[in-house]
Amino acid sequence: MKRKLVAITAIAVMSATLITVANADVAGAVGPPASGTIGCKISGGGAFSPGLNNVGSSTAVKINFKAAGNCSGNVTAPNSAGLIGPVTVTSVNITGSGYFVKAGAGFANKCSAFQASDKVGVINVTYNWVSVPAIAPTVVKFSAGTASFVSPIIPLSLFDKIKLPGPLGLKVTTGSFAPAVAPVVVLDTNILKTCSGAWAYTPFTVKPGSYINLP
Repeated sequence: MKRKLVAITAIAVMSATLITVANADVAGAVGPPASGTIGCKISGGGAFSPGLNNVGSSTAVKINFKAAGNCSGNVTAPNSAGLIGPVTVTSVNITGSGYFVKAGAGFANKCSAFQASDKVGVINVTYNWVSVPAIAPTVVKFSAGTASFVSPIIPLSLFDKIKLPGPLGLKVTTGSFAPAVAPVVVLDTNILKTCSGAWAYTPFTVKPGSYINLP
């Protein structure tokens, strides 16, 4: 009986170890850089510092956001033997941080500037992929925007969308999907596009309908 218990315990430990290793290939592991195209629908939230309001107080505003969602695409990566094989990317977790500035004189966190003339200073976005097999994360640096990166996009929408890159902005990609020729991040927010005395946002929502595309 004791020998049976020892054998069962050993099998259970080995099974748990195998499950742990298998899961490491799916999420949390860092694999080789992948190539191809990918699109993901995301949602989450973020914050501005200082907060946005109808008066303004700062020529530059920090922005941070986190979002996650499901993905689909056509992705490949080298395996341990160096052969190119298919990759199934099921979801992504993204984090973004950086700042935007006023184009010209005035305050960047003022409603009228945010709606019409704020531009990207530098915003870095990191993409951590959940995939089989595991692939390397992606980092995109968006910089040097020349005009407003905020737009309702859908004409009848009541809310702002933040779109990266800003018009004519630069972008540099490292990791998977590099060099990405046209990375896009669209954050569909809860920020009203109409200014008013009560207009103020420090935290903001990244609503369903937001998305990312690479490359």
